[in-house]
Amino acid sequence: MTSAFPPELVDLVIEDWDAREVRSRKVPARLAAYYTMACAMFFDDSYGEVWNKLLSGLEWARRYRQRTDAGMQPSAAALTKARQRLGPEPVAGILEAVMTRLEAGPDAAPWAYFHGLRVLAIDGFTMNVPRTPDNVMVFGVPSNGAYPQVRVVALAETGTRSLQGVQVGPLSEGEQTMAHQLWPGLGRGDVVVGDRGFLSHAGLAAIVATGAHAVLRVKADIDLPVLRVLSDGTWISRIADPAASRRLRRKGLRGADIPGIEVRVIEYTVIGNPDHPLGAGEESELFCLATTLVDEHAYPVDGFPGLYHDRWQLETAIGDVETRLRGGADIVLRSQLPDLVRQEVYGLLCVYQAVRALMNAGAEHAGLDPDRISFTRTKQAAARHLSDEAAFSPRRTGRTRR
Repeated sequence: MTSAFPPELVDLVIEDWDAREVRSRKVPARLAAYYTMACAMFFDDSYGEVWNKLLSGLEWARRYRQRTDAGMQPSAAALTKARQRLGPEPVAGILEAVMTRLEAGPDAAPWAYFHGLRVLAIDGFTMNVPRTPDNVMVFGVPSNGAYPQVRVVALAETGTRSLQGVQVGPLSEGEQTMAHQLWPGLGRGDVVVGDRGFLSHAGLAAIVATGAHAVLRVKADIDLPVLRVLSDGTWISRIADPAASRRLRRKGLRGADIPGIEVRVIEYTVIGNPDHPLGAGEESELFCLATTLVDEHAYPVDGFPGLYHDRWQLETAIGDVETRLRGGADIVLRSQLPDLVRQEVYGLLCVYQAVRALMNAGAEHAGLDPDRISFTRTKQAAARHLSDEAAFSPRRTGRTRR
């Protein structure tokens, strides 16, 4: 964790958010930030046991040993208060600070690019939180659920599965609304892939404004008039602004005459083989994609099924968070208060990002696709070394080691 989130970086973010403790405390702000991440690393352990594992590498530290011998280990209540003093924003800021883009180009990492464009995927998921009055009021409870849920929308590179943007909010805030906060993180040379829930005129306009491209699956009720058929059988259409479309239709305009954002429409099905889940010869449902990559010669149609399939890399990443870190999609988070829920979610994503950084560094060193490396084994290895002395090296003052 100190490799992915150096103490200097943690201190800087804490200072930016003015979350530094105002007097000497048993759990200072920096340690509270690492403790929040350790709670995610050791999700099934009690607060006290997480503290022990985090600081066991500090046995050489005289002051820590004296406090332990005197029975001054912080209680669960003290650790909770330290987390409350820290708040969710610094942990979110720590995560944001390490969301660096893939440095290797298409030649060095071809699996991460589509015709020279860096591929990103966007998706959302929810997590159960304790049923307390505050959590129910702030996050909301699904109609078919017993627990309040926090919604998370994430943007990630498909090649590295490294997070590039995260939004955390209540159930009442839709995925499209939350995604709108992430689109400014895109840029020229990017292409983002998403499922049906992310296609809208406003969202597509925001993506195009950054210079990036989009490949988004289309809902059945989206109006896509055929404006021009291309040589490969795909066609040019447009995504219209819903309010303008309704207004112009009332004036008698046909769908093809209503202006909008130009897109290329691609339809395909998948035929299963003996190794495919569909089974040999079985045909999938119809996939309909709308993309701003309108040049059929520069972006041949046969590459789009594989590109859309790449969004499952983010599904796998979500599985890593839900199952390999948290223990399962039905598991309930620890935190009883909304701010601590948000902080816990960001801490969980910090650990995910740190494990991914370790995997990607190992893959780069070995010249491998990161998909060849196991998330579970990397997380287990990181957990074994969490409290190594090297992680919290002593601070020197002259010749005195404290």
